[in-house]
Amino acid sequence: MNILFLMKGYGVGGIEVVTATLASCFVRHGHHVVIVTFSPPDALTVARTDDRVKIYTIGDYVCSKKNVATLRNILQENHIQVVINQWGLPLVPCRTLNKAKKGLSIKTIAVYHNQIDTNARIKDVEIALDGCRNPLKRCLLETKKAVFKFVTSKSMAYVYHHTDLYQVLSPSYVPLFSQFTGIKHPDHLMVQTNPVSLDASGYTYSFEKKQKEVIYLGRIDYNQKRVYRVIDTWVKLEAKFPDWKLTIVGDGVERKNIERQVADYGLKRVSFEGFQQPKPYYERASILLLTSEYEGFPLVLAECMSFGVIPVVYDSYSAVRDIISDGKDGIVIPYHKEGYKADEAALLLSDIMEDEGKRDAMALTAMEKSKDYSAEKINGEWMKTFKLLNIE
Repeated sequence: MNILFLMKGYGVGGIEVVTATLASCFVRHGHHVVIVTFSPPDALTVARTDDRVKIYTIGDYVCSKKNVATLRNILQENHIQVVINQWGLPLVPCRTLNKAKKGLSIKTIAVYHNQIDTNARIKDVEIALDGCRNPLKRCLLETKKAVFKFVTSKSMAYVYHHTDLYQVLSPSYVPLFSQFTGIKHPDHLMVQTNPVSLDASGYTYSFEKKQKEVIYLGRIDYNQKRVYRVIDTWVKLEAKFPDWKLTIVGDGVERKNIERQVADYGLKRVSFEGFQQPKPYYERASILLLTSEYEGFPLVLAECMSFGVIPVVYDSYSAVRDIISDGKDGIVIPYHKEGYKADEAALLLSDIMEDEGKRDAMALTAMEKSKDYSAEKINGEWMKTFKLLNIE
């Protein structure tokens, strides 16, 4: 089978990691795979992609005659049978693809990798609203938010109507999709979860080798990740658990603010590692704390679970409960409309930090659960999807 992934960019991010994992898995199973990106790819992401995967850059992020012609040549040259559009919201990739494949027998699948009814642009307006007391400004911001939501829903609906299959990451997103787009009976909408991107097959779990370490792993920003909540939680734990430490693995625009927050609290056992390969941290850590305001289907959860790291996650998006069975293979911190409650989160963390037997049992259960998201299992689900589209 000849498969093409269409990307807005191929930089460092969750969608890129998923694409590299799937592309590499597909070629291992004997398929011909190419990746097409509008902007030049990042060297680190290319390095984690199988060498047999061809990567093309087509040009500026516009639906131009040049880009359409370039993409059409790639489709024909590689005898592409199916295109997976990994940006299932913006119009540019969808329009460019549909013009490029005109007259060609090519099936298309669009994937939306986020929570259905929000994104960074909408969340930025909500953040501004939280800090605004001026009635006129609030009215303008509410209007802006409504416009952004309207445009997002119409764009999503457009892509849905111009693709053969549209995928979301969680069963809970199916009714939300209908509500958000106004499409009452989405007959070519389906659920497809993402694979674990790290191979844990050579890892042997040992409770004795696990350190008393809580980790956060990911981008450091305010809009989505809200890493300040991790610190607000840790400040309530550090003195109580003198043999535990917190490690922040990642980087981003908010890093200096988070470092300042740590200094202001006078915390002593918090380290900032920057962007690193996550595997060594998964192998040694006991707990992962994720306090995002929204997510689609965070890779870090299934990844950490495959190494016996217990995820403790804020219940701010419905896909959390697809991955975690609260109290069995992870902990779900209750969501509150009025905001994140660090006291409550610290109490839940304390429960497993002080109970070795509970940590050991949960780690083993988490490892078993993570097998549902192995690359091989997800590859099998994709093959069924291709068969559904009569692609062999």
